[in-house]
This record gives sequence, structure tokens and C-alpha cells, in this order.
Amino acid sequence: MAKENIHRAMGSLAYSIAMADGEVQNEEKDIILKLAQKEFELSDTDNEWIKKMFEQLASSKTSLDDAYNYAIDVLEANRHDYDFDDEMKKKCINFMKRIADSFSEISSSETSIIHRFEEDMSRF
Repeated sequence: MAKENIHRAMGSLAYSIAMADGEVQNEEKDIILKLAQKEFELSDTDNEWIKKMFEQLASSKTSLDDAYNYAIDVLEANRHDYDFDDEMKKKCINFMKRIADSFSEISSSETSIIHRFEEDMSRF
């Protein structure tokens, strides 16, 4: 998987979690980028891919389901080209949980997305 593909997928997953409560707050974007950089040890260039994907989805008002499905499709299609092992899956799940927990308690909608992601990850 080209490195930017996983970062675009992470941006898409971050957007889906941020949208779970119905809207994306401006503060969430900054926190998401900080969390991504910390969780995945990203360079500024790598983090820019997440930011661009997130902004693209927000500006086009992409639905939560479309954003989520895009991320899963990208991850599944490229899982053999990138070191997408159990450790990376755990990082992705932790990233999603941290986003969900960043502004308030994790909502049932956010929990549902995280569980869905865990189930989808078990397929590959």
C-alpha cells in the first residue's frame, strides 16, 4: 500500500468517528492530527495526507457511512502491500478510540463504529 493510502484511510476513519455525533467540530480536526501524529509516529508530510483527506470529506459533506466504507475498501484492497499486521490494526483502533474520547465520553454511535471496525479488521 502506498504510504499515503493508509494515511488517507486513517483520515477517512477519523472523519467517520468525528461525524458520529452529527457534526465535525473545528477543534476536533486539530486534535485528530495531533493524535494521528502521536499514534502513528508520522512526519509532517504524512500527517498532511490525513489532514487533506479529512478536509476533502468535510468540504464535500461526505456521509459517515461513505467515509467509513472508503477507508475499509482502501485498507482491504492494499493490506498485502503495507505492513498491516495486528499491531497496526491495534494502533488504528486506539486512534479511533482516542478521537471518540477527545471531547466527551464515547457515544453509542462512536462505539458502534469502533466495533464495526474491529469486526471488519478481523476479516483481513
